[in-house]
Amino acid sequence: MPDPFSVPLKDEEFVELGELLAAMPAPFEPMEADHMDGFLTAIALLPQRITPSEWMPFILDADGRTEAALADEADEARLEELIYRRYRSIESTLRHVRPIDPITYDIEDERGRPVGGWEGIRALAPFASGFLEAMNRWPGLADSDDELVNSALLGILRHLPEDEIGDLEDIRNDLELESPLENLKEAQEDLAMSCAEIASVTRGFLPKEERRVAPGKSISSGKKAPGRTALRRRR
Repeated sequence: MPDPFSVPLKDEEFVELGELLAAMPAPFEPMEADHMDGFLTAIALLPQRITPSEWMPFILDADGRTEAALADEADEARLEELIYRRYRSIESTLRHVRPIDPITYDIEDERGRPVGGWEGIRALAPFASGFLEAMNRWPGLADSDDELVNSALLGILRHLPEDEIGDLEDIRNDLELESPLENLKEAQEDLAMSCAEIASVTRGFLPKEERRVAPGKSISSGKKAPGRTALRRRR
């Protein structure tokens, strides 16, 4: 019998997930779905497994209060099911070396129209913020001494919002000069490549033709943006 938690979310279930998160009562402050996606992706990339009981409270509330829950028990159970299925889907995508497809919401101009080009790349900021939150909460990424992991992390953290970029601002600016991204689609492809490179090291998730290499070895796709390998993340 198929595992029901391995079923990817349908389009309408992504909408339902967002609505259930938004329904969390005060004083709890849940993540939004795009921030959650980055958070779950980082967790899936950690070399050591983190149980849902450890990470779920931080999705339901910014302070991780375990009492955070929807008023209706059935709604709460449904919310946790959708979150866990999304985590399993992300992990499966990485395991099978397929490009991740992060939840994003269009950036709109003052008239409510979606913006395109390089301005649309800001839609990845919540993903990067959620990713950073997880990598700072649990060991395995921020403290990695693997060159490929550190390099690939820059491909994700370059999208952090201005109020979180901190010491990475100069590196981000260098990347935008040496490896510019033209639009959201291109940025998503680069982000997916970065996640796959991290997964090849931390989880040993490799294309079939490369699986003879032991997990923990750095496997480069050969498609890294020029200049990124020379940049080391500031600590």
